[in-house]
Amino acid sequence: MADLVEKVGNYISKQVLTRPDYARKLLVGAFEAYGWKLRHLPNPKLSHSKQYLSAISSKFMTRPLFHPDQQILTSIFTPCEIFHAMNLYPMCAEQFAAYTNGAHSEHVFIKAAEDAGIAETFCSYHKVVIGAALSGVLPKPKAIVNTSLTCDANNLTFRKVAEIFDVPRYYIDVPWHTDEEAIRYVADQLREMARFVEDITGRSLQDELLRERISCSDRTIRHLRSCIPLRKNHFVPSEMTAELYEILMAHNALGTDEALRYAGMLHKELSNAPDVPGRKILWMHPNPFYQSSVKALFNYRTDPRISLSEMCCDGLIPSRRDDPYEIMAERCVLNTFNGPASRRAEAACSLARESGADGVILFCHWGCKETCGASTLIADTLEEAGFPVLVVNGDGVDRLNAPDGQIITRISAFMEMLER
Repeated sequence: MADLVEKVGNYISKQVLTRPDYARKLLVGAFEAYGWKLRHLPNPKLSHSKQYLSAISSKFMTRPLFHPDQQILTSIFTPCEIFHAMNLYPMCAEQFAAYTNGAHSEHVFIKAAEDAGIAETFCSYHKVVIGAALSGVLPKPKAIVNTSLTCDANNLTFRKVAEIFDVPRYYIDVPWHTDEEAIRYVADQLREMARFVEDITGRSLQDELLRERISCSDRTIRHLRSCIPLRKNHFVPSEMTAELYEILMAHNALGTDEALRYAGMLHKELSNAPDVPGRKILWMHPNPFYQSSVKALFNYRTDPRISLSEMCCDGLIPSRRDDPYEIMAERCVLNTFNGPASRRAEAACSLARESGADGVILFCHWGCKETCGASTLIADTLEEAGFPVLVVNGDGVDRLNAPDGQIITRISAFMEMLER
C-alpha cells in the first residue's frame, strides 16, 4: 500500500508545474479515496473514537477543496465558530500541508516556494501552502483569515497567498499580555472579522447560530479537558497521525458536532479503559507522523506510548463568559503558546503532571523559530520539575529533511534511559 501511495504521489508531483488543474484533481481525488477508506475500512488497530476521528478529519480536508467558493483559508490558531455558524468551510493551512505529505507530494510545493524566493529555513508547513498557491494547485479561497498567535510564519504566508490569489484577508492581532483589556481588544477584532466575512460572502451571521456553535465548542473543550487525567493510567489504542487529527478537533473544528461527538467518544472510552502500565510521553509540538521508524516505536503500543500531545491542549479554556466573541478571544489570549516561553514551559509542566508523563519529547520542527529558540528554557523548566526531556530536531512535513536514523537513535536511547 505504501508503495502505491508513493507512486501516485510521484505522478501527481510530475503534473504540478505543467498541468496544475489536473494535479489538483488528482490530489483531491487521493484525499477523497483516503477518506472513503477511513470511513468504510477503518484501521482495526485503533479504538472506535480514533477511527471516527480519522474519518471526520478527512472530511474537514476535502470539503473546502471541493467547495472553494465556501472556503476560508486560515491558520490552526484561528477561532472558526463564526465560519461554522455561516456554513463556510475553514481550511487549515497546516492540515493541508500534512495531508499533502500523506500523498507523498509535499516536496514539489516546497521546491516551488523556495524557487520563488522563500527561504529554505522557513516553516515547511507554510512552504507547502505557498508553493501550492504559486503553482495553481491550491484552489482560490473566498477569503483568508489568520491570527498573529505564536507563529511568525503567519505574518508572511497568508499575506503572500492573499497577494497570489488577489483575495481579501483579515488579520487578528493577539497581544502578549493576558488581561481583560487584551481580551476585549481581540473580541472587537472578531466582531469586525464577522462583518468582514459577511461583506465578502453576502451571508448573514445569526447570533443564535453563533451561540449554538460556541456552546458546542465549550462542551467539546470540557470533554477533552477531562480526558487529560484519565490518560495517566488508562490506555486507548492510537497512532501518531491520530495525535495530529486531534489537534484539528481542538482548534479549527471546534464548534462542530463532529468534534463534540469525537470528544465524547474519547472521554467514554478512556473512562472505561483498563489501567495499563508503560512509559508515558508528553509530546510537544507536531510529530513526524510519516517516519516509519518513529511510528514503529509508538503506534498502538502501551510501552512506550504518547499519553498526551501538547498541541491538543494549548487552548482548552472552558467558557466563563456570556459574550461569544469574548469567549473566543479569551481562548486566543490565554492560549499557552501566547506570550513569553515561560508560560508555555509552565503549562507543559502542568500537562506532564496531570497526564502522568514519565518524560517529555520536545520536537523542534524545522523553521519554527519560536519552539527552537525556546527549547532550552522549556527543557530546563521541565527538568527542574522532575521530568526528563529529549529535545530532538526534525521536520513535521518534509520527508527529505528528516534525519530518520538520528531521530530514532536518540528517541530509543531516551526510552532506555526512562526504563532504567
